[in-house]
Amino acid sequence: MKHLTKAMALACATTTLASGAHAQDATKLLVWGDAVREPIFQAYDAARENVELEFVSVARNEIIAKLQLALQSGEGVPDAMFLQDTNHGAMLSTRRVNYLMDLSDKVDQETLDGFYANANSLCEGSGGSLVCLRNDVAHFMLWYNKPLMDELGLDVPTTWEEYESVAAAAAANDSGIVSGAGAMHIPLMNFLYSNGCDLAVPAAGDSEVLNINATAAQCVEAAQLVDRMLANGSLARTAPFDPEFIELAKSNKLLMIPGPTWFGEFIIKRRYEFAEGTVGVAMTPKWASQEQPLAWSWGGGMWGGWKDTAHPEEVVDLLTFVTTDAETNSGAVTMPAHQPASVAWGAALDGSGYYATEGSFDTMVDAAEFGHSGYVSLRFDARAAFTKAVVNDLASGASFESLLPQLQEEFVNAAELAGYTVVTE
Repeated sequence: MKHLTKAMALACATTTLASGAHAQDATKLLVWGDAVREPIFQAYDAARENVELEFVSVARNEIIAKLQLALQSGEGVPDAMFLQDTNHGAMLSTRRVNYLMDLSDKVDQETLDGFYANANSLCEGSGGSLVCLRNDVAHFMLWYNKPLMDELGLDVPTTWEEYESVAAAAAANDSGIVSGAGAMHIPLMNFLYSNGCDLAVPAAGDSEVLNINATAAQCVEAAQLVDRMLANGSLARTAPFDPEFIELAKSNKLLMIPGPTWFGEFIIKRRYEFAEGTVGVAMTPKWASQEQPLAWSWGGGMWGGWKDTAHPEEVVDLLTFVTTDAETNSGAVTMPAHQPASVAWGAALDGSGYYATEGSFDTMVDAAEFGHSGYVSLRFDARAAFTKAVVNDLASGASFESLLPQLQEEFVNAAELAGYTVVTE
């Protein structure tokens, strides 16, 4: 019977998952992750009598520095780890921190085919390598207040143009009703990417070449929509987690908001405190000129292994288990990236009785098909670059469109500094 014992080591919380009679002969793996992932590691440990895990909890902002020190010293390098930042796939595959194992010839194709479309784009390395496996998908959906939508006699939009008009109708006559938050990096980036705007999107077949053209027509069109919504008050000039926006949501003044798959459970239910039977979820809108939507994502962790581990077979088995085991993933905090493993999770979501729309999980599954293939891991922080170039000025009253040239400059500079070749046309 396996059990947990706790200890402290290297200023990190460490858990040894010991297996009584089998621990002496078991293969020992050192694994890093966050507290949320500890039960998942524990599930693997319980399922494998021949493996003993030592779990170390490492803060997200300390991973790269600690890993660099471990690699330099040759001591305390984890055999496998949970990658908490979407850029870790790229940042842990550099000369400076060359950690991640190439899984492209180690995970069978049937398993890889089970992941949602473009789910593993965050794990695609140079030369066609696969340096990790995706934990969860976080593509954008359209979340809405169904009773308020019905009360106003409005229909759930299916295009961004309809989204703008429905939001304007709800905000008319100084109602104070808003349909999103327009002063945060990723929500604003979603408007751009959803219209095919190239903002650090890898060139086809070459992850070292980034297309950056923030002043292209499709980028301008998206920015102009945001500006019109900010001007008429239908889009709040705040972030979705700001206290004033949360108060609007709690006061029944939020009609709809684009947000990732985890938004319903973690933000709308817990922070906005929408009552049971209030929240509807719909497909992310498309632009009128598009045949199908293009959905950006917000988050989604990954699992990776050490390329020089002494136990590659066990590491690959661990990475495969934590991403594909249906029982383990049924209790995941976010939508599992492996489709067969996500079914039980979706059944629990639909069976909770919280959502106003039937088949909410099926809608998320359908939307996953339209996940943006350009949602990749980068060697620079695109969110920080976007915030620096846009968010602060926009929150102070500047127009989004007017900030596109400095957004272009900021992204080009950041990409070139990180060693990418940039194409601007």
